[in-house]
Amino acid sequence: MKSLVAFYSRTGNTRIVAEALAGALGADIEAIVSDTQGKGMSQLVLQTLLRTRARIAPPKNDASLYDLVVVGTPVWARNMSGPVRTYLEQNKNKFKSVAFFCTYGGSGSEKALKTMEKLCGSPAAGKLDILEGDVKSTEYAADVKRFAAKILESQH
Repeated sequence: MKSLVAFYSRTGNTRIVAEALAGALGADIEAIVSDTQGKGMSQLVLQTLLRTRARIAPPKNDASLYDLVVVGTPVWARNMSGPVRTYLEQNKNKFKSVAFFCTYGGSGSEKALKTMEKLCGSPAAGKLDILEGDVKSTEYAADVKRFAAKILESQH
């Protein structure tokens, strides 16, 4: 099974989880590159709340060539980030199977994951949320391994 982990990360937390997940899955990895770098957090949260499409660079990997695509986002104001919203909107018809994960500081992970699933229009193979504090302490590693095993099992 060929897998891809696509993610957006502003501070590095989502990147850390994405890299661990790609390793656990034996997956390719794709950073979603956006014009958000250099913008203040208040601008990014406003963009997220208004569901404004973020400009993203064309992906390097074609999602349609993968059996499973796992998409990761930070949670901003109880929502997925703008760059991930744009990625999902542009690629949702290419996904054969999709799973989601998010990193968050306080709350909103359930809402963000549910919105990601709704936007794609099909049930997720799995969903995972990781607290920012757990990323910093590396307590997320066991959760990532369990999540990887669960979504791999769902593909058989």
